[in-house]
Amino acid sequence: MSERRERLGLGALLAATFMTQVDGFVVNVASPSIQSDLDAGFDQIQFVGAAYVIAFGALMVTGARLGDRVGHRTVFLWGVAGFTLTSLLCGIALDAELLIVARFLQGATAAFMAPQVLAIIRATVPDPDRLAKAISVYGVVIGLGVISGIAGGGLIVEADIAGLGWRPALLVNVPVGIAILALGGLLPRTVPKASHRLDLAGAALTIVAAPALLVPLVFGPGGPAWLWLGVPVALVVSVVLVNQQRRLHRDGGDPLFPPRVVTAPGMRLSLLTVLALFATNSGLFLVFTYYLQTGLRFTPLTAALMFVPLGIGFSLGSAANRRVGRLVSTPTPVWGCGLLAAVLVASAAVVQAPESTQAPMLVAVVTLAGFGQGLVVSPLVAGILGRVRPAEAGAASGMATTVTQFGLALGVAVAGVWYRTVLGATPGDPGVPFADHATAFAATALLLAASATCAGLVSVRLHHLPGAKAAAATVPAPAEPEGAAAPTPVAMSTIRRTG
Repeated sequence: MSERRERLGLGALLAATFMTQVDGFVVNVASPSIQSDLDAGFDQIQFVGAAYVIAFGALMVTGARLGDRVGHRTVFLWGVAGFTLTSLLCGIALDAELLIVARFLQGATAAFMAPQVLAIIRATVPDPDRLAKAISVYGVVIGLGVISGIAGGGLIVEADIAGLGWRPALLVNVPVGIAILALGGLLPRTVPKASHRLDLAGAALTIVAAPALLVPLVFGPGGPAWLWLGVPVALVVSVVLVNQQRRLHRDGGDPLFPPRVVTAPGMRLSLLTVLALFATNSGLFLVFTYYLQTGLRFTPLTAALMFVPLGIGFSLGSAANRRVGRLVSTPTPVWGCGLLAAVLVASAAVVQAPESTQAPMLVAVVTLAGFGQGLVVSPLVAGILGRVRPAEAGAASGMATTVTQFGLALGVAVAGVWYRTVLGATPGDPGVPFADHATAFAATALLLAASATCAGLVSVRLHHLPGAKAAAATVPAPAEPEGAAAPTPVAMSTIRRTG
């Protein structure tokens, strides 16, 4: 493949990654405009954000495994086409109900598009050194997607382009998607290796179990009480799923969650690290927004712009990963988790400073937090993929991305409950003293620091497992391009409107 063709193909793949990140966050900033324009209730607006997350989390494993069977380029391009069409439907939705349905379909198509990206990158870039650089750029693009989703979305809504309000924030995906499809012919074909049919029974059970558990976690205690009936439903269906997967494996089939992947050395600890890390991240996003808007009384747009340094820090951390790894003997995920924990502890002290002096210090806090996150994600992804055979990487990455979504939802639920409990009121209620907001933020920051510390300790344990250094290589060997994908770290609406 020529260098020009390689660059154009990578550009198309990274643009798709960028879109999925943007759409995980863009409706958070646009929520007030959407609610006003569509005359929607607050519960409907919550579903606008949650529908994308729920569909994305429920179908990610299925999307990853389908790529193993049909071919990653084929599934990727169909996913891009679906994502482009559903983005158009989102942008022209005339009422909240249609927007919710369109957002669910958008998340579903993203679940088929996103897991194919790293597999095709591996096939596009055969040279190990250039491949490592491409993976670093992939991390940078994730950070830029966060910036654009949070801050860029706010700027688009504020600009009110052609009097369309929030709609251009979703319609912008349409020309981008068309451009990606136009470049699709430059992407290499990957030959599917899986000889068995897709585990449709396992996929169906997952599609039931994942939303049943995700929905109450996404909405938290503030949602309708009946949503929590999904938890026992999820547990029952999960038991059925485990038995079905074991039986299929015993009969010589290819289950959606292969036991050899689940039980691969270090896999469970890796998934636990994913859960703790992304619960920490989403909890930080949520309470930082709470504090900026209801404590410091920043406007929604100003609060959104305060997240720009976090995205920049994440991009810098991702880009610096390999260089930092050469300078230190301890794995970069350990350093990243340690830095994140230290920054969260420092933020608890920052909010005790005079109100007028906090903004620049908080900018430094979120920049360093983003840098720490960037040091963790790429090597964590590579470690997970390195623990399984190339043909099983689709299953491994799908599992990791699903755990990512549960971690994001869990962080929102736990951090939100703890923040409101310490505050003793609902954020946004009038008459709450500023000191109470600062205390609530500090208490939650310390809780999240403990979560980041747990992620770091698990990373230390992973480093001491047999074969850990091989598994934690920068990227899996490029000789087997068919079976790789990766968690999408921030594809979730974690920042809620707070008043």
